[in-house]
Amino acid sequence: MTHRTISPATYVIVCALLIALTVLTVAVSFFHIGSIWHVVIGLLIAVCKASLVVLFFMHVIISPRLTWILIAVVCFWVGILFVLTLNDYTTRGEVPLMPGH
Repeated sequence: MTHRTISPATYVIVCALLIALTVLTVAVSFFHIGSIWHVVIGLLIAVCKASLVVLFFMHVIISPRLTWILIAVVCFWVGILFVLTLNDYTTRGEVPLMPGH
């Protein structure tokens, strides 16, 4: 059985991508695009960074298929939780300070 490894050059490239995505996150925070778009873009960049960390630094990219299936199931359920939470957040109205006023 051969043991697959990830080369050090790949780690350097992934690290550079993570730094670039962090700079992109900071750059996007200075744009005036509306609060909901800041959240959406921030979450998209965060998902990209988390995917890189999981795939390369946690060695999932060279893991067996069962690990991939487990990660897919977890991502599915986390996606459902995000959708439900964001749906609740975006559909709430302002709560009055005093009832009846």
